[in-house]
Parts: sequence; C-alpha cells; structure tokens
Amino acid sequence: MAKGNRTGGPKSELGKLASSKNSLKTGAYSVQQILPGENQKDFEELHQMFMDDFQPLGVVEASLVHEITLLAWKKLRLERIENQYLYGVLNAVPTPEEYFAAGLPRKEEIVWLLQDMSVMTEAFVEKHKQYLEWSRAAEKKTLTQEEIKQIQNDDEDFYIYLKREVYESHSSSKLQIRFVSWAGESDDEPELSAEDVAKGISNMIKRSESVLYFHQHLKEITNIQNLIRDRRLKAFMESSGPIRAYQDLSRAFFKVLDELRKQQEWRLKNKTLES
Repeated sequence: MAKGNRTGGPKSELGKLASSKNSLKTGAYSVQQILPGENQKDFEELHQMFMDDFQPLGVVEASLVHEITLLAWKKLRLERIENQYLYGVLNAVPTPEEYFAAGLPRKEEIVWLLQDMSVMTEAFVEKHKQYLEWSRAAEKKTLTQEEIKQIQNDDEDFYIYLKREVYESHSSSKLQIRFVSWAGESDDEPELSAEDVAKGISNMIKRSESVLYFHQHLKEITNIQNLIRDRRLKAFMESSGPIRAYQDLSRAFFKVLDELRKQQEWRLKNKTLES
C-alpha cells in the first residue's frame, strides 16, 4: 500500500474502541502463553494450584494439567480484556449523532458543546449571558471606531471575543460600506466593513444562545447520556463475539478436564488390578 493511502487506523474514540474489540478474539485464541502486560509468575502460581489439586503422575497427566491451566488463564485474560473494553465503551464521550438518535432535538449549533461538555461551568454560562446582552445591544446599531474602543476599555475579554468572531466571519467581498479600525491592529490585518462587524456579532449571538440553551436543557442531556450508555451496553450484550470466545474456552476446558479425570481413573484402575 502506498504510504499516502494509509489511513493510520481509526481516529475517533469510539473507532479506536471498535478496533480494540479484536483483542477479545486475539486474547482468547492466541497461541502465546504469556502476552505483553501479563505476568509469568501469576501463570506459574495458577499452574501450581492445578498441580496441587490434581497431583498428576506421568507426562500425560502433567500435560493435561498444563493445558487446563492455559485454558483457565485464557478465560481470565478474556474476562479482563472484556471488562476493559466494556468500561471504555460505556465511558467514551457520546457522539452528537448518538445524542440526536436518542431523542435530543437536532440543533447543529450545540454540536461543539456536545463534543466537550467540560466547558459548561457556571462561570462560562455567566460570561455568555453577558456576551449575549452586549451583542444584542451592539446588533441594534452600526458600531463606530470610538464605540469599539469603548468596548475594549470596558471589557477586554468581550473585545477580544468580538474581534475574533468578526475576523473569522470576514467577507472577501470588495464591497465595503464603512470601514472600522481596531485598536492596536497591524497593517497586514484586513480592512473591515460594518457588514463584517454585524456578521461577527450575529455569530456571537448564536453561540451565546446555544450555550444558554444547552444550560437550560442540561438535565435532559444528562438523562440522554444515561440512555446512550444503556444502548451501548445492550448492543455489547447482544454481540456474540466475546460470548462465543468464552464458550469455546469453557468447552475446551471441561473437555480436557474430562480427559484428565479419565486418565487418572484409568491409572488407578490399572494400579488396583496390578495389586
């Protein structure tokens, strides 16, 4: 595969989890006795416990005890991997589409908040309440250079926020209605019209409104988060992959255990006959 065509694997959190699900199968059917991250001493202690229980005699019984130990070890490995995977699935940040599919009204303007709810602090909400009030007031008139400088003097944070939004929404149109200057601007900054400022203020209003909407519906959004976790758990439980792997190991374990018991019974029977 050409280097430029390589995908590099999944990038999203859920995509990485879906990819790691392959480790359930790898861990269950791997021919390796000890995988990276496992402890050889723990395996030896488990093996010794089976040796103490069955007290094998001869190479055949010892081989069967070793095989039982290996199957029990793989079952423990599968349980550990499955628990880690399930924990990751349940605690992964829900995607916006999961929220909408679970019943949250589709509002594209709140997607950025759904992707990172950690920003929703009380201070963040209060700041956007102020931004909304100021933006709505500024929207009602065309800001002059003096008024923009006054905004800078009154609230530096709001001034920086306003300037960023205006520049991000700056139009490449050559039609300029009224030029406005920003305090401390450099010569290489683009000239802005009243239209550009108005567009930036409109974007600020939408963003602040989305913050307040999100805050007002926070309880509903939290309930939907729990619903998403339940849906993920249900999907995991309905997945046959891990269950089948565990069942395969269990069948193999009891099959070898049965062979060992038959071997020991045969040995004891022969010993009795010889006596």
